[in-house]
Amino acid sequence: MDSEDASMKPDDIITTLKGHINDGYTFNPRQPITEDDPKYIKNPELKDRIHCLVGIIPADTFSMMHEVIEKMKAVREKARDLGIPQAVIMTKVDEACPLVKVNLEKIYTSKKIKQKMEELSNSLGVPVSYIYPVKNYHEERVTNAKLDVLILDALQNIVNFASDYVEDQIDHK
Repeated sequence: MDSEDASMKPDDIITTLKGHINDGYTFNPRQPITEDDPKYIKNPELKDRIHCLVGIIPADTFSMMHEVIEKMKAVREKARDLGIPQAVIMTKVDEACPLVKVNLEKIYTSKKIKQKMEELSNSLGVPVSYIYPVKNYHEERVTNAKLDVLILDALQNIVNFASDYVEDQIDHK
């Protein structure tokens, strides 16, 4: 099986965004879910839908991931059309920028990281302000507050985006 066959299909992700896929469904990389499947929800409620779409992209290699980026862009555009908020967590910033590898506090002043964020923004169509650069825990043996604050900031914003989406959906009922 080649990698194209093994990847999740954008149609299944879009169906998930809309809330049509029930918990426990096993995705089939060869065929998207059908309305006849027992795990297909014909009339999804708010609780069944996705409240925020989050993409995770490695800063050091995303420029070589053309097919993945195109699939993500298609899903992101559908999420936009559905009014679903979106964010991107850009990982491995230390691998993309030697300055940040030495001093994580330089993450928001690094020209290389800014360039990567702008490149990702242009590729996916997500505003730079919704791209969160983070460093992965990799070789660390103990927690690091500088790493934690980056991911916690991203997660806090993602939860806020999702919460705002739910409130907006309730207000429009």
